Amino acid sequence: MNALTLNLLGDLEVIRDGQVLALPPSRKTRALLAYLALHTRSLSREHLCDLLWEMPDDPRGSLRWSLSKLRRLVDTPGRTRLRADRSVVGLDTTDIDIDVVTLHALHGECLETADVERLELTAARYRGPFLEGLELDRFADFNGWCLAERQTALRAQTTLLATLVTRLAHTPERALPHAHAWVRIAPFDETARARLVSLLLAQHRPREAEQQLQLGVRLIREAGLPLNGQLLRAWRDTKRLAAATPTNAAPETLSLPAVGELTLPDSDTLEVLRWAALLAPTASPATLSHVSGLDTNRIGAALEVAERRHWLTAEGGELRFTQSDMATELYAAISPARRQAMHRRIAEWLAESPLTDLSQAQELTHHAQASGDLDLAARATVEAGRFCLRICANEQAQHYAQRGLALAEEIADIRRVCLALELHDVLYRAAPLADWDNGARDVVALAEQALEHGALAHARLGYQLASHIRWAHGQWSDAHEETLQAERAMRCSEGREQVIAMAETARCLAMLERDLEQATELLAQAREQAIEQRLAHPAIPLAQGLLSLHEDRFDTAEAYFKEARTLCKAMGDRLGEFQAQELLLLMDLERDDYVGAGRHCKQLRELGERLRDGSEAPYAAAAEALCRYALEDDPDPFGVALVTLRHADARHRLAVLLLQAARLDLTRGRIESARQRAGEALEHARVLERRTEQLLAHALLAEAARRRDDVTELQYHAQAAEALAEAPVAGWARRRWQALREHPAAEDET
Repeated sequence: MNALTLNLLGDLEVIRDGQVLALPPSRKTRALLAYLALHTRSLSREHLCDLLWEMPDDPRGSLRWSLSKLRRLVDTPGRTRLRADRSVVGLDTTDIDIDVVTLHALHGECLETADVERLELTAARYRGPFLEGLELDRFADFNGWCLAERQTALRAQTTLLATLVTRLAHTPERALPHAHAWVRIAPFDETARARLVSLLLAQHRPREAEQQLQLGVRLIREAGLPLNGQLLRAWRDTKRLAAATPTNAAPETLSLPAVGELTLPDSDTLEVLRWAALLAPTASPATLSHVSGLDTNRIGAALEVAERRHWLTAEGGELRFTQSDMATELYAAISPARRQAMHRRIAEWLAESPLTDLSQAQELTHHAQASGDLDLAARATVEAGRFCLRICANEQAQHYAQRGLALAEEIADIRRVCLALELHDVLYRAAPLADWDNGARDVVALAEQALEHGALAHARLGYQLASHIRWAHGQWSDAHEETLQAERAMRCSEGREQVIAMAETARCLAMLERDLEQATELLAQAREQAIEQRLAHPAIPLAQGLLSLHEDRFDTAEAYFKEARTLCKAMGDRLGEFQAQELLLLMDLERDDYVGAGRHCKQLRELGERLRDGSEAPYAAAAEALCRYALEDDPDPFGVALVTLRHADARHRLAVLLLQAARLDLTRGRIESARQRAGEALEHARVLERRTEQLLAHALLAEAARRRDDVTELQYHAQAAEALAEAPVAGWARRRWQALREHPAAEDET
């Protein structure tokens, strides 16, 4: 056995001498390890920099940092595997056991003649898709390579499992786990599902076989794929074979009535069975009552007949067909037009109540799409996506949003525009946009179309979404313009949407530190109308808190941010909840309350881990490391966490934490570190046109220059800080500069 094992199927894993090693936190560093491991030749540093880094990130410096982390993983005393010089980098894998390499090597031989035990050991190493969760959407070359490797590995594993199921067919108990694995990675493959059904029946497990049959038919139908009959043939042929083969066991037997037998004078029974077929594999009497239009007594009588004839059975309040292919045949016997109408009724009934679990979301989208009504189907994906966001099921939310956008393309006129805007909103909240600049442009174009058609609420949504996208990527002037456009779009509206528009505009202007008088005026109008309409929306307390914070009224701001956090949590707005929590953390840091800040960091980390793959989780980790630096005087974890945050392209969050760390550096006498961090923060603040952070950076740089006796630099930064202090900056930042100027040695005590 090799001393070093590298598993790339599923989550990346490095094992040395039987011990799983802790991996670097940087996703790019882990991606670099996988990329080097599967390339047998050395690669140029330039190629690797272009593959995984962008110019503002100092690609060569980031590559050097990543290589230093990888050496600790792959190099051992007396054995150097990672080899690098000034121009090329390579990984010697001759004594590294790599799971995906083993899988492909096996396919280079003959699977039909290879030792079965070896096949099983190789199949067992497949823990999931290649580099699961390690996609880097912003880096097209790496992402394209990763997806290609993933598909190749998936095909190889599918072929391996199919071979094992075939070769072990004479021992069903041994073949069954491989059939289950085959279905898990190929859920829409009718052949795989048919082999699983056959093996379950051969093991005398008809109930599980029936469930797999129903699930397979449903998944394949939902995917819009044709059914070729393999599943039904597997069910019937295996059962006939089992009935003809004597056995000492007493297997469970099920009788299959002909569908024609159901055509009885009792039309209610047939109607109930038809609805149950649409709701298969399970339905409840209450659901049948809501969707069928029959009263309770007629449904009860029909169910009594169905149970007496062993067509339906009741288990735990749910109804199931005793024979799964009865449901399939009943469904097929319904005319297409009637079937669509029935699906529509079910979808409309499901949409009447809030979704409470993922299965309901799947039911809603399935029936809405099967109804043939594109508008209803796209609307269902919006609701399903929003529900997934509430429970932080971001991948599912992204899936529903993409599915809905594909449906919306087929819808005409303004309905398409409005649905597309709502779906783009779900998509952005579920995951950062790979091409955010064009994404923002597309949303603005949709908002313009909505405005032309008088869909003011959707126009506001589009402009506001574009503002958030541009704000997150440092285009604050453009974000400011989109914010004002959102407010202009709603001037002719009234009611709830106008209140939300004014509050959101006030919130964004306060975030951007632009037009604060207008923000205050809009907020006052929004508050007055919200009280009249008894409306509560988190944008109102968030805007109030931001304006109070700007005015150096911390206690008032804290109360508003806590109110906003509660409202966001209740509404399922996880990004808004994170922002409110982030602002509470900022106030604790400014108060030098690092114990309280640590508590907020813990909550941010838990929330960030559940949120989309943006800058939230890296920010929470960096803030937590900053608190550790403050409480334990250990700066190393913070330095490591900053690298990941830099890669997340979050200039404002990076500037805020760098300024806090620079303050701590000055307190501990680490003047050069403070100077570097404040200097980097100043660069970010200038790009973002953030006067408050520029003032704080100049103030810290002036103090660093004073301690270094650098008169020229002191005068430059002091003058810059004085000029900024006269501009509209946050009151607490002006207070900190004044305290530093008057009592420079005691700045850390203010």
